[in-house]
Amino acid sequence: MTALSKLRLGGLVVAVAVLAIFPPAGQAAASKDAGKPIVERSAQTVTFFDDYIFELCGVATDTTLTERIVTKTYLDGSQTVHINAWFVPEDPRIASEQDARTDVIAPDGTRTVKGLAIRLYRKGEGTIIRDAGWVRFLEDGVISRGPHPYLETDPADVIC
Repeated sequence: MTALSKLRLGGLVVAVAVLAIFPPAGQAAASKDAGKPIVERSAQTVTFFDDYIFELCGVATDTTLTERIVTKTYLDGSQTVHINAWFVPEDPRIASEQDARTDVIAPDGTRTVKGLAIRLYRKGEGTIIRDAGWVRFLEDGVISRGPHPYLETDPADVIC
């Protein structure tokens, strides 16, 4: 797994972990609906100085992150997290990223990412790389199905 994957995936996993530790306020009320998952929705748009792009490409740019996340937490502790996220740098030389995926977190903590894990593109060029299928993160490694060229690519070659 590349540093960008860890950065982008890791940041969204932190949001999932926070929801697991601090369940939504409506959880107590959900007991009357036993068996139904607790659903939490969030959406945000933030612009930030992109340290990762600066370190990887040597380019100082702000990036706008727009994301929509729907988290379903089940009684057994498992979760599904539907993520739609766009990372759009102000500098047009840097690739934009789109993620449209579902993270499935089992009660034992095993995480499987399904869908369009990463799509890198530039305006005027179209898609540079598309990573789809599923990837399962285990304590002793990673199992994947589908085309995952991003996992085998130097990020600087496709982002910068």
